[in-house]
Amino acid sequence: MKHDYDISKQFQDDLIKAYNSVAMLSWSQEEAYKKAVKQPAPRYYVSPKQAAQVLAPMIRGDFERVNMMIPNKRRMYYSLFDKVIELSEKRAFVGKSLIFIVQYAVISPAPEFFCSHERLHAIRSLIKTGKLDLEGKCAYYPANARAYEKLKKRRAEIQAHRAKFRSQPQS
Repeated sequence: MKHDYDISKQFQDDLIKAYNSVAMLSWSQEEAYKKAVKQPAPRYYVSPKQAAQVLAPMIRGDFERVNMMIPNKRRMYYSLFDKVIELSEKRAFVGKSLIFIVQYAVISPAPEFFCSHERLHAIRSLIKTGKLDLEGKCAYYPANARAYEKLKKRRAEIQAHRAKFRSQPQS
């Protein structure tokens, strides 16, 4: 599964902001985590393409795929489904394709973050320990960095070889 790191980073930032806004008003950290994930989110944290793939069968009446998902994700897609239906009834969206409507639906405000308070706790822990970098990706460890550099070098060699092969005249 591919990850959209821009959405992941935005999700982490917005979740931490929600936590910071309720942390001082809570009796315990656990209570703050639970309140933060129930705060309204600025958007739905899913790409339009992925949302359209899940919502297309739902529009046709097939809810089997969604019903097999974990509860948080299931609630998110049902909420997004309601938002798509609501938008499709507006004059500006009548006759538009699903992907067009979904692009607007995913950037509309969500009623909550649709994640567990344990996930928020894990994100805060990773940020504190430095295992999550500022772009929202897992920080590279030295061994991983060396392997990544080898991979970059090998890719450059292959690209150079391909460029050399392409520049040769065909006989």
